[in-house]
Amino acid sequence: MSASRERKKRQESQASGAVSKKAARAAERKAAERRSNILYASIAVLFVIIAVLLVVYNSGIFQRNETAVTIGDDTYTAADLSYYYYQALNEVYASSYGYTSMIGLDLNSSFKDQAAWGSTEEDAQTWDEYFKEQAVEMMRYVTAAKAAAEEEGFTLSEDDEASITDAIDSMKSSASSNGSSYSSYLKSVYGNLMTTDCYEKNVRDSVLASAYATAYSDSLTYTADEVQAVYEADPAAYEKVEYMLVTIDGSAESTEDEEGNTVEPTEEETAAAWSSAQDTAQLILDSYDAGEDLETVAEDFDNATYSYSEGASNSSTGAYVEWCFEDGRQAGDTTIIEDEDNSTIYVVVFLNRYLDETKTVNVRHILITEDSVDVADDVVPMDEEIEARAEEVLAMWDGTEDGFADLAREYSQDSTASDGGYYHVVKDQTVTEFDAWCFDDARQSGDTAIIHTTYGYHIMYFVGDDQPEWYLTAEDSLRSEDLTAWEDDLVAPYEAVTHEKGMGYVGR
Repeated sequence: MSASRERKKRQESQASGAVSKKAARAAERKAAERRSNILYASIAVLFVIIAVLLVVYNSGIFQRNETAVTIGDDTYTAADLSYYYYQALNEVYASSYGYTSMIGLDLNSSFKDQAAWGSTEEDAQTWDEYFKEQAVEMMRYVTAAKAAAEEEGFTLSEDDEASITDAIDSMKSSASSNGSSYSSYLKSVYGNLMTTDCYEKNVRDSVLASAYATAYSDSLTYTADEVQAVYEADPAAYEKVEYMLVTIDGSAESTEDEEGNTVEPTEEETAAAWSSAQDTAQLILDSYDAGEDLETVAEDFDNATYSYSEGASNSSTGAYVEWCFEDGRQAGDTTIIEDEDNSTIYVVVFLNRYLDETKTVNVRHILITEDSVDVADDVVPMDEEIEARAEEVLAMWDGTEDGFADLAREYSQDSTASDGGYYHVVKDQTVTEFDAWCFDDARQSGDTAIIHTTYGYHIMYFVGDDQPEWYLTAEDSLRSEDLTAWEDDLVAPYEAVTHEKGMGYVGR
């Protein structure tokens, strides 16, 4: 084939769409590169999507909105459950005065691996299960109370609204003090699922439920005969005892060897120390029976300590208190009680058992402190300035109890401010100056004054005398019993259905 014909054929071939083998291979390489780039780009996008989803998942957005509990027509999310879960934890913490280790609760370990206080092999329960159980019960009551309140047209008072605001402001203040944002601090307190909206909604619901119960409780009244009947049914619950006690240490002392190591006492030494303590106890009791002064006799022994107690209730600890409350106990009765497990022996002299007639009164007060005086940050106001501020506040009073309560809400630095400064006072249980003013025999309802204590200046308002302590305790037991029955009836129709997935997101 001639060159001209070959060239013509290539031209015709190119015109018809044909390509050379070299061009085809080049095209294939470019196509493969494009496919590879698309694949890598797709993989990169997929990784970005997965990373975003992980961030979103770890933020708790998916989990917090998962249904955890259904009660009646109300649905509670995992975030809602988390609020009540940590409320239950806080109650346990408060009731143990922060010493949670005493009840077997380790705050630094998973609650799912710890047996709850009182849990047995037959009735095993972890702390996680306990907190969830308590949380669900709280939610049942809140649901029932909200429904009943709405049906009755019950609404929150100004004080209730103020308590909601105070709770939220307090949380924000704590967050600021800890160098944290409000939302982040809530997560540290109530778990990673918590949000500001969820927290504030549940605070409002809880306050409403509590206020509704308080309103019912305040509506309960009892006659003197009803209260007397409660006392007569269980006198020991409202009576106190008076006794003298000598505590004798019956333990053997440890010693040190030549190298300074502690050497525990031998069994023989322990037995000898206990026997000596028994002899001491008998000698002290014999001396008292012979007419000697118990305190003076106890002073002759290094391992004996005298004490006097008045006002012990039958809820007080100690076998000697139980002995004092035994039926038929007479003034002057004596005994020796041995507590070998604790290496202690008690010599007890019973003096009296009586009804607690301790006087009580009701007052309102406005506490004015240095924080009440407007001065520069680096200046500490003088007592005269604080007292002058108290006089200014008192001068604003309109002469009524309600007006005084309003001033307390606005100006008092005391924890009773939100309750209008209201304070139930038991004689001999407050600081000297406060107690003296409240229990002055000449005190009349409506009396006011400014008194000074170590806490600051108190603007006082005397509401009036109240019943003696035993009466109020008996009345409270009636009220508590009736309130519990009312709550049980209120909650009974509201069964809770838990949802495993949502429940599983809560706890630690």
